[in-house]
Amino acid sequence: MDAYLASFLTAFVTLFIVIDPILVTPIFASLTKDETPRARFRIAVSAAIYSIIILTIFGFAGNIVLHHMGVDLPAFRAAMGIILYFMGFRMFFNPDSETQAKTPGPKASSRENIAFFPLAIPMLAGPGAIATIMLQMGPGASLVDKFSALFASAVVLGIGVLMMAFASRIGDALGRTGMNAITRILGMLLMAMSTQYVFDGVRVGILERVGG
Repeated sequence: MDAYLASFLTAFVTLFIVIDPILVTPIFASLTKDETPRARFRIAVSAAIYSIIILTIFGFAGNIVLHHMGVDLPAFRAAMGIILYFMGFRMFFNPDSETQAKTPGPKASSRENIAFFPLAIPMLAGPGAIATIMLQMGPGASLVDKFSALFASAVVLGIGVLMMAFASRIGDALGRTGMNAITRILGMLLMAMSTQYVFDGVRVGILERVGG
């Protein structure tokens, strides 16, 4: 049971930081400010469903694509660790820039289905989330790790749905200062985790070369 819990908590913390439903909440409130509460909830649920489908596809098929491209998992792990580090760096030192990076263009709210774009892609199931799920469901991952990663992503997206459903209230309660403070804390944690990804990728890659 401890192994299951540890695997789930690791996946959950990483995905929560990368998906960052806290950051998505004010953007969602802006996009749906003219919608009714029921419509907001429906859009949030649809975005979560699209996102879990996208992450599941990349979780199972993404590493197969890497194999056919001749890219080793340790190299991918190190590269994605560097990308995630810069995401965390931006979140820590300039949280407003991270919000702007995820904010769609001015005409996005007029599109027919904002649940898929820009909510599912690129906000909830963006490059960072896709890279993370591919790492956690890589060839070396056990069945427990893969199930934990999928379950953790569903839980994080479920939390995101609840936060988006109450987006206007959460934004008013935290304010801009509160949102920036939380984003900085998450950014610091993401930098630490991504550094570990780089270390693991380099270490495993070197050991494989020496052992080979």
